[in-house]
Amino acid sequence: MGGLLRAGSLLLPLAATPLLLHGLASGRLDLGGGEKDLVWLLPWALWSAAFAASGFVLWRRGWPFARSLARSLLVGVAALLVATLVLAAFGQLGVGGRF
Repeated sequence: MGGLLRAGSLLLPLAATPLLLHGLASGRLDLGGGEKDLVWLLPWALWSAAFAASGFVLWRRGWPFARSLARSLLVGVAALLVATLVLAAFGQLGVGGRF
């Protein structure tokens, strides 16, 4: 039963992504940005995928449940930060005319 709870907690944010997409696309969920609300799903999906992947890796390595959840949270935030920095760097290169 503990493994099922752990797997469910790791996959819950990733499983919520289609529900959030449906809620935003149908208009039931409104974040105040109109169509731009859908852009919020990209970071959410990236964070939840990194969270789940790192959680399963740490589970495989034998980390305790609470410590692996905290570390997976940090790995998800780090993945978002790296993706943001990479996209910002390539965006600046494109604006500067180098590409």
